[in-house]
Amino acid sequence: MKTWLLALAAAIALLTANTAQACMPMPPPPQEQGESDEAYATRAAAWQAQRDAEDAQWRADRQSRLWDEADSVFLARIVRVQPNANDYGQRVTLRSIRGLKGRAYANRFTLSYTEATSCGPLPGFDAITGAVGDVYVVFVRGGRPNQRTVQATAAPAAITDERIRVLVNAG
Repeated sequence: MKTWLLALAAAIALLTANTAQACMPMPPPPQEQGESDEAYATRAAAWQAQRDAEDAQWRADRQSRLWDEADSVFLARIVRVQPNANDYGQRVTLRSIRGLKGRAYANRFTLSYTEATSCGPLPGFDAITGAVGDVYVVFVRGGRPNQRTVQATAAPAAITDERIRVLVNAG
């Protein structure tokens, strides 16, 4: 019964949420009348496992699409971290260390959050939360790497696309 009440409270909170809470993850479906706590726990766990699998597939598909659409993909190391002038996190300066696809760039480039949304700051580059010395895979489309042309960044450990992982691990 407690589980059902908690799920109901979460559903009500989501239904009445303002835009600042718009990106909260969905709660599991509520406990059905007459359903035991154990049966509900099993059903909720299966529901969460399905959501996790869908999320993992979306991320894998996104990496494959980024690779296919990128003009250049390379490993870059964070060489400098500074406070961001607009108070949205930090600004990181990266330098390419090894090409994986396309043209190799030697210039340094800076990435930072440019705006805040109800879902968090944008753009969602993983590297923006990194520290000096951290390495990221950088996907670029449309010219030299900069705030406008970088499509995404990902830590090597987060790479799931086999084509990319083989190249990352080859060096």
